[in-house]
Amino acid sequence: MSSEGNSGFRRFLPGLDWTALIADRKIKDAMDAGEFDDLKGKGEPLKIENDPFTPPEVRAAHRLLKNANALPQWLQMEKDIEREKAAFLPYVERGIRAVSHGKNTASREHTARRFRAEVRDRVDTVNTLILKYNELAPASVQRVFAPYSLKRELESLDARIGGILDASR
Repeated sequence: MSSEGNSGFRRFLPGLDWTALIADRKIKDAMDAGEFDDLKGKGEPLKIENDPFTPPEVRAAHRLLKNANALPQWLQMEKDIEREKAAFLPYVERGIRAVSHGKNTASREHTARRFRAEVRDRVDTVNTLILKYNELAPASVQRVFAPYSLKRELESLDARIGGILDASR
């Protein structure tokens, strides 16, 4: 054996924690022997009141939010973005139908102008929510939301509305 002793093993197995290995083996042996079978709360979910990854000065605020069934702002924004994106296409379809059901050309043009402005506002609202979400959400859990292209959405809308208005003239 070399004069290195146990340090030779560390050279080949970096990051290996021998104490953790021994502790895990001892715990497994005790479990197999049934030494943990009569512990209080066996089979019940763990009740972890304090998140060990949350700084102590923030835990009270999180506990208050949890007790009030409130979500952190970034999670609420995530839900708002999902809701707005899911409602966008049905909203556009209803608007297109409203334009096509106008009584006359002037009514359809007025409805189309108003609807185009509403679509612009809605796209701006969703894109602003996405920007705010990206600033607030922790990077480790952040979802990727693609913002709407205002230009593309308005061009598509104008093409559909243009076809309706041309057919009514």
